[in-house]
Amino acid sequence: MKNNQLFWGVILLLVGGLMLANEMGIKLPNGVSFTELFWPLLLILGGVWVLVGTFFRGAIELENASIDLQGATSASLKVSHGAGELKIHSGANANELAHGSFAGGLQQKASRNGDRLEVRMRPAKEVMDFPFFGPRSQLDWDVALNAQIPTALTLNLGANKSVIDLRDMNITDLKLEMGASEIQLTLPASGRFNADLDFGAASLEVTIPEGLSARIRASLGAADLNINQSRFPRNGSYYQSPDFDSAANAVDMTIDAGAASIKIK
Repeated sequence: MKNNQLFWGVILLLVGGLMLANEMGIKLPNGVSFTELFWPLLLILGGVWVLVGTFFRGAIELENASIDLQGATSASLKVSHGAGELKIHSGANANELAHGSFAGGLQQKASRNGDRLEVRMRPAKEVMDFPFFGPRSQLDWDVALNAQIPTALTLNLGANKSVIDLRDMNITDLKLEMGASEIQLTLPASGRFNADLDFGAASLEVTIPEGLSARIRASLGAADLNINQSRFPRNGSYYQSPDFDSAANAVDMTIDAGAASIKIK
């Protein structure tokens, strides 16, 4: 935020100085008033700000944290993440639900509900860089989850880039809400589960592992949908594996999207 305060401080000083010079009748030797220089100077300062934002990133604290499983045999996990990069994969220890590194810190809330551990994860502080093209900090997270614990996973993602690899995970239900994001999502290879994907202007690439059957239903706005129909042939209003109803491992996927690019392979 200090960079942004500096930017606006310079703008206010510039505007005030030009207005004062104009009121005092001060002009340049060629007769041009100082106020006529406002927009050219503002454009120059804006260009400098963009270049600074391209080469510099604001410093942000990195926190390493873990979430104890507390002896639970199943879990419900909701992850909220904003600007930055998010990586989710397996790799947590047997006594953990998750561990990872969290730029910007982690705010977590965990509670037991019978044998189920209910967890909420979100950044400890929100990064709101304005103007948006200035020096910026990113909430880069790298999160490892427990692959053995049956988990209902909800991801609420803002304007970020995410690589979500659930191939080895035991996911019982998946909900994904996205803003202007770029997402690479690999689904679990085993189990029967639902996946609800709801997003607006996003780029989504979904990998369905070999051996996982699927039924895919989509409600789309101005979206580009590319589905591997050799694996998931169209059947009326949806796409479905021939063995979906009898397969031991299958995902029932619902997609609700606006102006998006979607590839399912």
